[in-house]
Amino acid sequence: MTTASQDATDSQVSEHHNTPKQSDSFCKDAFTRTKPARQKQVLDAAIEAFAANGYAGTNINYVAQAAGISIGAMYSYFASKKDLYLTIVSQQYLLVDAILKSIDTEQEFFRIIENLFTLTRDNALKYPLLSQIYMDVTNQSMAEMAQELSDTFENNVADFLIARIEHAKANGDLRADTNTQLLAFCIDNLLIMFQFSFSSAYYQERMRLYLGSSDNGTSSELSGDALIKAMVRIIKNQL
Repeated sequence: MTTASQDATDSQVSEHHNTPKQSDSFCKDAFTRTKPARQKQVLDAAIEAFAANGYAGTNINYVAQAAGISIGAMYSYFASKKDLYLTIVSQQYLLVDAILKSIDTEQEFFRIIENLFTLTRDNALKYPLLSQIYMDVTNQSMAEMAQELSDTFENNVADFLIARIEHAKANGDLRADTNTQLLAFCIDNLLIMFQFSFSSAYYQERMRLYLGSSDNGTSSELSGDALIKAMVRIIKNQL
């Protein structure tokens, strides 16, 4: 990944180790007007609670207490636990949007995919709690909000991949008879599993099971950028 691409991503997120810039679509005006430090305080407490306990297991009273505010203040910021949760979910959307916007789409198709995997890994390592919340979104217990959450998370990635695949077919990087939607779906699924492999202890163990590991816990043959390049080669060889 080029330094310029990483800088572009970093410029769109907060310097805080947990919380990127907030999206205020689901919060009340009072929250957008409060001091940035207070916003961080509330969002950090919510991210830690939702990552540890999931949506169903998180009590908004506990989040308020952890943030050092009254429950009345919390409800002046968010109408419900759901709105607080969707505000946190939107943090992941901002990270994904930053990744997509940072990639040079004039590159060769497989270089774009390599960049996408690299930035996905880097952000999973930088914001592991948000990745864990994304895992919770995929649980059946979240079925009632599935469409709303899927629209929030997935549309921009799907549009990006479909556009890049169509462009690659037009310029000869991919065969003209490539099934655009199926390829986009397969790449997206690989990205999701790859992201979880750097933010979830369970998926980290799965990665070590399949790839093996050295004494320091990293793959003995495939790790870091070498792993990403190998994955992209496999994708390329199947097309």
